[in-house]
Amino acid sequence: MHSPELRLRLTQLGYEDKLSKEEFIEKVKRMYLEETGKELQADIKVYTSKEARVGEQSGYDGIAIYIDTKGNKKDELYILSQGTKNIKDWDYNIKAMLAGKDNRQAKSTNKFVKAVQHHFKLNNNENSTPVIGLSHSLAHNNNTTAHLMHNTFDKVYSINGAQTNYYQLYNTNFHFKRAVQSEFSISPGDTHTIYDIDPNQLRQFAENHYKDKAKNIHQIISKDDPLYAASAVRGFFTLGNVEMVDTNPNYPGLRSLVEDIPDEVIQDFQELAIQYTTASNQGGINGAMQEIFGVNMNVVNKIGDNSLKTYMTNQTEIDGMIRQLDKKVPGLLQQVKTITSNADLIFGRLEDAGYISNAQKQLIGKEFSNIETELEGIQETLSSIVDVRGTGNFITQIGGDIAAALKIKGHINAIKDSLKVLNQEDLLKVLDELKASHSIMEVLSGLSHGKKSYLGTDMLFTTNHGNKEIKVNISAALRMYQEGKTVLEEKLSKIHQFQAAIDREIPKSYDRNKYKVMRKIDDIEANPSVYTHILRKHLYFSRLDKKVRRIQVHDVFFPLEHTNLDEEIYELKQSVQKSYTYIENYRKAIEDLFTEEKEVATLFRLVEGD
Repeated sequence: MHSPELRLRLTQLGYEDKLSKEEFIEKVKRMYLEETGKELQADIKVYTSKEARVGEQSGYDGIAIYIDTKGNKKDELYILSQGTKNIKDWDYNIKAMLAGKDNRQAKSTNKFVKAVQHHFKLNNNENSTPVIGLSHSLAHNNNTTAHLMHNTFDKVYSINGAQTNYYQLYNTNFHFKRAVQSEFSISPGDTHTIYDIDPNQLRQFAENHYKDKAKNIHQIISKDDPLYAASAVRGFFTLGNVEMVDTNPNYPGLRSLVEDIPDEVIQDFQELAIQYTTASNQGGINGAMQEIFGVNMNVVNKIGDNSLKTYMTNQTEIDGMIRQLDKKVPGLLQQVKTITSNADLIFGRLEDAGYISNAQKQLIGKEFSNIETELEGIQETLSSIVDVRGTGNFITQIGGDIAAALKIKGHINAIKDSLKVLNQEDLLKVLDELKASHSIMEVLSGLSHGKKSYLGTDMLFTTNHGNKEIKVNISAALRMYQEGKTVLEEKLSKIHQFQAAIDREIPKSYDRNKYKVMRKIDDIEANPSVYTHILRKHLYFSRLDKKVRRIQVHDVFFPLEHTNLDEEIYELKQSVQKSYTYIENYRKAIEDLFTEEKEVATLFRLVEGD
């Protein structure tokens, strides 16, 4: 798996959780064939982190591809670690990469590799099978951190990775921590000085400390990837051989913007954005409000005209809401103030880069200012509750709580309105652009050159006929050809089965029923008296009753005659043949488009199994 395009396509394949193992293996073989023009002369075996029961607590997900070359010493083990997918991953992003306090997923990565080696019995090989990590996004941080801490991989290949964090390594890797403490004279029990050291000095020390292991790390990074911009924040450092790709020439990327903004500002903005994105993905704006403010919007909505009744009925919930707000609002307000005080710088650079218009910049700034004002209002209201409760007057306290609840409801609804404005479709397009630049597919497209390009993970070939450029989705063409022939083979097999069933079942049924009749005849002739009742039903008087002493059956069995289905069978076979002809004409038409590219004909021949 030596081409970057093939590694990218495999990494994207790792996200396709709904594929069966057979489908997954078939796709791996197809990708290898398309990229190399050769069949993969090896068995492919697959093992997942779920089967290994690894990552259940940390949220790690991975899939192993073991390329078993049957003893020719070219075996390889690929570990496809998945990037950010769900709320567990986003929570880990904050704790591990922003705060540098967690490495559970990196530990799970190493644990999974060990489990895979044990499962495939690779631990005792004289020449150990190379372990290659493929990763994207968060998975780069997991694979690289595991490699730096445990020598997990022989090679790491990543696309648009979340970069390694030296605070994370300091807090979780004993050897690196000792080296840093020695270099910067930090006492073993000191947990704070590390954050006071010049980030540039710490970054340079980390890069030098891991320079030998960095030789085995290879990255492809889009200049437009938001994670590339985020890696300018203190704590992150980039290791390995890095190939930069400009996947979206219409925009300059966010890296220069981030480099101009103080890292504490970016950190507040980043953490707030992650929390909001995670919560809103789970439950829309109401979900975001509940996660960020700690309030249940159902409780807020109950507060209305009959405030006393609502308060007395839901006193526990309202009191809990007030306590949560008192706990969360101060920190949230500080984060929002960091953004509003730097709004011209942050959103001005987004405007300069062409991501947003001036009108959108003004709108975003206005809504963040509104949110800040409403948060200050909530904080003032919470302070007034403390003063009222300090009087010791129960009636006054109830009145104060009710008045405060009404005010808080107004502030929260105003914040909700501002969030709705910030969720307008034209503003969300900016996020779509950034999200696309983080994707594997956009990087894959950025690597396109010559006649080969990509649509998603499908490979396209381009040819010119006259002044026309024609693009053909070769991956789809091969799928149609191979799967179409497989379907037709199955159909023809079913026709043969049908024909055999006709030839078998109808004579068998005739013989079976003939045998039943003959047995019945034998029984009648052997036991005539038993059948006296047949005669009696024709006699109306008992004095005329007779006895049956003998029965002789005169039987004639005519040869089997049944409807001839040969014509219908012929028509079914003809429909298959017509479909075969159609598929072969389809193949020939594509091959004729690429007469100079002989590999296209080779791909069809190989996928057919010739």
